Amino acid sequence: MATDADIEKECEEISKIWDNPAARNGLFGNILKSIKVQAVRGMTAGLEFSWPVTAIAGANGGGKTTILQLCSAAYVKNEGGRHHKIGDWVRAAIKDETPAFDAGSSVTFSFWNDAPGLSIPYVKERTRWGYPRRNNPTRHVQFFGISTFAPRIERKDRLHVFRSQIEIKASAKFDAPLLNSISKVLGVPYSDGTMHTVGFEVGPWTDDLPLVNRGGYGYAEPHMGAGEQKVIRMMRAIEALPMRSLILLEEPEITLHPDAQRGLAWYLMNVARRRGHQIVLSTHSAELFETLPEEARVLVVRRKAGVDVIPRVPFITAARELSSVVRTNKDLILVEDVMAQGFLADILERCDRAMLRNTCIVPVGNTHEVYQLVQTFRGEGVRAVGVRDPDIGPAPEKHVFSLPGSLAPEELMLTDENVAAADGLLNGVCEAFDRAKVAGVGLAGSKFAKKVFPVLAEELGVEVWKLRDRLTSAWFAKNGDDAKQLVAEIKEGLAKE
Repeated sequence: MATDADIEKECEEISKIWDNPAARNGLFGNILKSIKVQAVRGMTAGLEFSWPVTAIAGANGGGKTTILQLCSAAYVKNEGGRHHKIGDWVRAAIKDETPAFDAGSSVTFSFWNDAPGLSIPYVKERTRWGYPRRNNPTRHVQFFGISTFAPRIERKDRLHVFRSQIEIKASAKFDAPLLNSISKVLGVPYSDGTMHTVGFEVGPWTDDLPLVNRGGYGYAEPHMGAGEQKVIRMMRAIEALPMRSLILLEEPEITLHPDAQRGLAWYLMNVARRRGHQIVLSTHSAELFETLPEEARVLVVRRKAGVDVIPRVPFITAARELSSVVRTNKDLILVEDVMAQGFLADILERCDRAMLRNTCIVPVGNTHEVYQLVQTFRGEGVRAVGVRDPDIGPAPEKHVFSLPGSLAPEELMLTDENVAAADGLLNGVCEAFDRAKVAGVGLAGSKFAKKVFPVLAEELGVEVWKLRDRLTSAWFAKNGDDAKQLVAEIKEGLAKE
């Protein structure tokens, strides 16, 4: 199984390359930097690709698949001709259907190596998309949809029905690196793997049939579980692609155990680094999404009248929470991260439980996104405010407030003074804090506190939420008036038009 150390190593190795423009362009080539969609399937939005692997999360119907499909139209083949056209995916309307595009619809791409951008407008008078005749970027593009790796046993195809009549025509062993990667993703020690080409004694029909061996027992694809079969086929297909491909994966985690989903995140980073691929995927998997670094995470949220694209989202649950606000008419409080979410929830529990029950507190990544999304949701009639960390300060006229004090909440709770005050609420916290500080050596401020916080909880043998609650109680005993003032400001901000 891919370990935390394996995952951290891939993140570090990719970042070293990515942060050096010469190394980045040398390995990855002319990879996508952004896509801007104008009035396609009700979507007008832009997405920046800030890492070679990008996971796009969001509720059903948010626009994830549309983004993948449109990205497939960014390049032509090295030998000429397009891999995919927008018209392959986005068709004209049928009776009673709202048109998916019209005059004014367009898709625009930019690239990381400063190559000229590509704009593809819909030309209504010609009833076609206006691809440029010259200077189209070239690259191999591979789209893997949900049905690409359907379980063999469910296909009822020739291999399944006529298996006793099928012969092995050729065989190719899995190389050691591929076998090792499959074993890491699935957590299964495979000793051998082969891809057989099979067919009938007479006739042109052939198919591929993977066979693996573990524990001295060999078995082929029809006897594999759906997740096992999918991983083996998908990884072998990815390894066979040309260097520097654009790989588009639609919900690749389907049928996989959570541990295998984490392993898949590791593998996608690993193969991107080894072969210079850019990989863009849609997902509903928290394990896959949150295993990738924040630079690789994008959230798509469809509101009543449009779509928002939110980069660097801490947790995939933000998609569900933001969507539920639109559906349930709950009040919305946007914060920067999960620590601020928990801190504010603890304050509301002590000061106004009714507000806590009737609001949704959602971490959305950074100060800018807090500010922008407050304005967006308020523009659609949602009672929304933002509460950001204290470093920038409040903007009450824009319905944005600040957490109390001058430090981020994780720093505030881990000051020596506050930890000492919490000792009466959580026995041994001071001694445990002294030991946990080792985890933050070389770090300062918020980075130090975020690294130390889970280690301190582990040293004490308690859940992180319980540690946070006790530290908040210690802070509240001295700063309750500040907390009550913030709650009053939030209440007033939610009430204002």
